[in-house]
Amino acid sequence: MNDMNNFDMQNTPLPQYPSVQPSAPSGKPPKNRKPHTTAKVAALLAGVLIVGGGAGFGGTYLANRTRSTAVVSSPNATSKPSADNSETHTSGTPTLDEMQKDVTVPQHNVTSNVEFKTDGTYMYTRDLVNAVRDSVVYIETFVEYRGQKQQYGAASGIIISKDGYIVTNNHVVEDSSEFTVKVSDTDPETGIVEQETYDATLIGTDADTDLAVLKIEAEDLLAAKLGDSDTLRLGDDVIAVGNPLGYESSVTKGIISGLNRQVSDSQRGLTAIQTDTPINSGNSGGALFNAYGEVIGVVNEKRVDSYAESLGFAITINEAKDVINDLIDKGYVSGRAMLGITYLKIGETAAAYRGETAGWQVTKIDENMAVANSGLVVGDTIVKIDGKSIFEDDIMNVFSEKKPGDTVTVTVIRTNQLGHDKEMNIDIELSEYKGE
Repeated sequence: MNDMNNFDMQNTPLPQYPSVQPSAPSGKPPKNRKPHTTAKVAALLAGVLIVGGGAGFGGTYLANRTRSTAVVSSPNATSKPSADNSETHTSGTPTLDEMQKDVTVPQHNVTSNVEFKTDGTYMYTRDLVNAVRDSVVYIETFVEYRGQKQQYGAASGIIISKDGYIVTNNHVVEDSSEFTVKVSDTDPETGIVEQETYDATLIGTDADTDLAVLKIEAEDLLAAKLGDSDTLRLGDDVIAVGNPLGYESSVTKGIISGLNRQVSDSQRGLTAIQTDTPINSGNSGGALFNAYGEVIGVVNEKRVDSYAESLGFAITINEAKDVINDLIDKGYVSGRAMLGITYLKIGETAAAYRGETAGWQVTKIDENMAVANSGLVVGDTIVKIDGKSIFEDDIMNVFSEKKPGDTVTVTVIRTNQLGHDKEMNIDIELSEYKGE
C-alpha cells in the first residue's frame, strides 16, 4: 500500500467518509462512524471527495479496529461458485440464480404500445422507466437515541426476489438498528402510485464490498432482472432509479463512461462502472439499468471535485452476485483468510522516538482462531511476513492468494523482561474471516 512507512496509527487521524444519506434531522444524534481502514487513505485522490463509502472486493485488506488492525485475505483466493449457482445453499435458502429463475424484465406496468428497437432495447426511455421503477424501493433506517426511535437516514434498494430479498449498500444500513422499506405499485393507466411499508430484517452486510441484503415478508413483488455487466460497452445508454434527497422513484439518464474502474486502492479495488448519470445523496443502493431493463450495477458513490463533475459509480452486478449469495446464505462473505490478530502499526520514526521496534505490535490475539496456538503472544512486533518487510508497499500481496487453512510465516521481535530483543519465526495457520 502507499505511504505504509512511518504510518503511526496513534497519531494519524482517520479519514472521514461523508454519508450519501440525507442530512440528519434536527436533534438527531451524531453518527458514531466506525473507523475506516488505513487502505482507504491511499484511495483518496488529491482534491477529490468520495461520497458513498464504496470499498474494495478482492485482494487483501485491512479491517481497522480502533487503533489496531486485523489482516484478512482476498475472497478471490478460494474457488468461486459455479456459473449457474444451481446448488441449494447449505442453509436451505435458494441461491440468487434460483430466485431469479422465473424473473423477467418487469412488464406489469407497461402498456401494449411499447416499442422496441431491433436489438431488443426499449425505443423510449419512458417505457423503460415504467417497466422497472417499482423494482427499486425506498429504505429508511432508524436508531435508538435516548430511549426513542429516530430516523437515521434514507436511501434506495433493489428487489431481487419476489419474496422480498433486497440488495442495497452497506453504508446505507451500517450503524442502524431498524429498517423500513417502502414498496411502490404504479397503475399503468393512471400513473397513480400506491405504497406499502414493511419492516425489514438485515440478512447480511459486507463493508468491504459495500453491499448488504435486507428481507421483507412479502409475496409476488416486482423483482428486478439482474443482467450481465460483462457485456457493457462504452457509450451504452443507462438509467439510474433511486430516491435522491428523499425524492422517491427519481430517474436520471446517461451513458457508460468507463469500465473496470477501481474505486479504492489497487490492492482492494472493486471493479466499478463509471457513468455520467447524475447520482445524488439517497441514490445509494439503487439500480443502474441498461436499455434492456436489466440491473447491471448497484449505485454506490459519486466523486465531487471543483474540477470535475458527472463522476458516478456503480458496483458491477456480476461481481455483486457472489457476495449477495454469500450474504443470503451465511450472513458474511466466505473464503477470506484471517490472521486473527489486532495490532498497532508503529512507524520507524515513532519507533525511534519511543525506543521501540518498528512494525506491527500485536495488541490482541483471537482465542477462537488458529493463531492462538501458534506461539505468537501479545507484545510481539511483526517485522516480516513470508520474508517480506511489512513496510513494503505491496506487503498485502503476501495474502492475496491465501485461503483459510493456508500458513504464513511471520518474523517477530520479542522483548524479554530484561529489555533484550530476540528475533524468531512463527508459522501461523490462517482462519476464516466471518465479517465480525
